[in-house]
Amino acid sequence: MIRIKNIHWFYAALIVFAVALPFSEALISISGVLLLLASIFDRARTPFVQQLKERKGLVWFMGIYLIYLVGFAFTRDLNWGLYDLQKNLPYLIIPLAFLLAKPLREEQILNVLKIFVVAVAGSAAITMLQFYLTDEVSVLRAQEAGFIHHIRFSFQVIFSIIILTVWFAVKRGVLSNRNKKIAGALVIFFLLFLIWHQSFTGIFTFMGTALVGIFLLVPKVKSLRWRRIAWVFILFLLIAPVAYLSYAISRYYDIDVVDETQLEQTTAQGNTYQHDLNNQQIENGHYVGLYWCEKEMKQAWNKRANLKYEDIDRHGYQVKHTLVRYLTSKDLRKDAEGVEQLTEDDIRNIEMGVSNYILANKGLSLYPRLYTTIWELDTYFKTGYANHQSISQRIEYTKAALTIIKDHFWFGVGTGNWKTAYREAYEKNESQMDPARYGDAHNQYLNYMVKFGLIGLLWIVFVIAYPVVISEAYRNPLFLLFLVSMIIANLGDSNFETHVGSSYFALFYCLFLTTQNKKIQ
Repeated sequence: MIRIKNIHWFYAALIVFAVALPFSEALISISGVLLLLASIFDRARTPFVQQLKERKGLVWFMGIYLIYLVGFAFTRDLNWGLYDLQKNLPYLIIPLAFLLAKPLREEQILNVLKIFVVAVAGSAAITMLQFYLTDEVSVLRAQEAGFIHHIRFSFQVIFSIIILTVWFAVKRGVLSNRNKKIAGALVIFFLLFLIWHQSFTGIFTFMGTALVGIFLLVPKVKSLRWRRIAWVFILFLLIAPVAYLSYAISRYYDIDVVDETQLEQTTAQGNTYQHDLNNQQIENGHYVGLYWCEKEMKQAWNKRANLKYEDIDRHGYQVKHTLVRYLTSKDLRKDAEGVEQLTEDDIRNIEMGVSNYILANKGLSLYPRLYTTIWELDTYFKTGYANHQSISQRIEYTKAALTIIKDHFWFGVGTGNWKTAYREAYEKNESQMDPARYGDAHNQYLNYMVKFGLIGLLWIVFVIAYPVVISEAYRNPLFLLFLVSMIIANLGDSNFETHVGSSYFALFYCLFLTTQNKKIQ
């Protein structure tokens, strides 16, 4: 029987934390508290002053929380100010726990990383299983499956790929054939999952991190064959995305040539068509505004469908709007004849809120997500409409952030004041967005500048980078690629200010920073 006094409580709490990260926000919160309590219970025998000197990088890292405290002195909204302080507690609790705890052995650190990879793989597998057991008809809904936000989960998947790839590249000679096969299979699974999960932020982060990683790891690989494969992979990473994006854009803008004089004016039933030539919206290259006979379309639809013409579909839109886009996507007219040509699967897709038949795809394809993104941008630049459209809303968020930064460049608006500042910026910009859709910039660097200005952003960069430099922890390729992945990921979202993102970053940052003298790679 294991004696309680012999249990390494901090190590046990780390394992719980590693398992919680891809599964549960609530358990992440509990794990943070457990980690701190375990560190107090498992205090290092080293005198605290000496511990402080040895791990002074952790004290610098707490400077992230310090700037929120300083900014709180200028808050005009106490509730949101307290919310900011509460949300960023991981930058205080986690480094404090590592500061107090006794050191971990190399074997224990490796076990934490292995358990994390297994937990991420398990979460990804369950996510896919749950999705295919539902009645969803579009892979675009895959992002809503899973236990945590898809962007936060994507960079956990990427870090798992980093761990496996670095181990394979550096320790390939000592890995058993069985472990090589397991590592290779997991990497392939994670890559396929990234594509399936449809997170462009995740895919972009992976490609950027992979390019940096290959340049770092190739010199460590002794096999000429594997070095050549690595360079080929670099070319693939550079060429394939550009080629595929070019194909998607070209396909989207392969638009019908319309001769106004040749447009038919009546339906097969003798009713008059409406042709809105000013409507430039398209679906699969076909104009949405042509060949409308709403009376026929409504009657024919209501005869066939359970959801009626003016009902709300599962995504909050009236069925008629989804129906019009779907008919156009199949190059069918918006009349009785067009509705009658829809299959039962088409009817179900429309009732499920699918607006284009190519989006009714549950397979492994990025084209539906690319199509949706191009459609959103096309619609936004033609109409200015951004509501309920991810990429278009991000443009509005960025515009609002830049407006705030222009007026508060050096020191920002302070902790808790960003909500009011953004609302005023949207009003100043005369944004067409619904006030209910107002949000902050999906870019961590812009949001830091909004809150703390350029001075605050530079301070945060400093307290993250300085401990890495003085400890030479950047020599660890795992840690370096972890940092690179987060630098890139923060271009696409404010990950450091989300509960999962801050907890994930603080945990592994502190883990690597306090083990920089160990060969954890």
